[in-house]
Amino acid sequence: MTTTPPPAPIGPVLIRPARAADLEPLERHLPSPGRTRRHAARFDRQERGLSTFLTAWADGVPVGTAQILWQGCAAPEVQARFPGCPELNGLGIWPPELRSRGIGTALIRAAEERVHAAGHALIGLGVDDDNHRATALYLRIGYRETGCRYLDRYAFLDADGVRQEVADPARFLVRELGPGTGGAT
Repeated sequence: MTTTPPPAPIGPVLIRPARAADLEPLERHLPSPGRTRRHAARFDRQERGLSTFLTAWADGVPVGTAQILWQGCAAPEVQARFPGCPELNGLGIWPPELRSRGIGTALIRAAEERVHAAGHALIGLGVDDDNHRATALYLRIGYRETGCRYLDRYAFLDADGVRQEVADPARFLVRELGPGTGGAT
């Protein structure tokens, strides 16, 4: 019988908004798919005041990202039901060995704190129907089903520079925010 060794410990995780100097290490350690320049696009949205692009760092290396879209989810179905609800978007941890180590939860809590501090009582997020692991995490930490379903539409440039259009079936979850630890109830 073989056993898998426990994951190597990581140092404390620091979560903060992205800085211009972070873009190169982000691309090196958490590469954007294809030619998307995802980190630069998220940083640009932050610079325009449309989002807050959160980065997680351990031992001086980026290990995760997420963003708060202050104008909410772009899907019309979500906008109609949850106008003005900021959306947590693009949560990712890399490399995969670091998943299930609390980094994603820490990014979520940091986003909740910022949304609450900005005066919002609700935060939402979309989750693709086939992302069962993420769904389980969100429900476990207090997000609730809303019954709001939509197609999560996005595009990216693949490795050959060809634009790929994607429409993933998704649902919108929300969490009420209030006083207390992490800004959430």
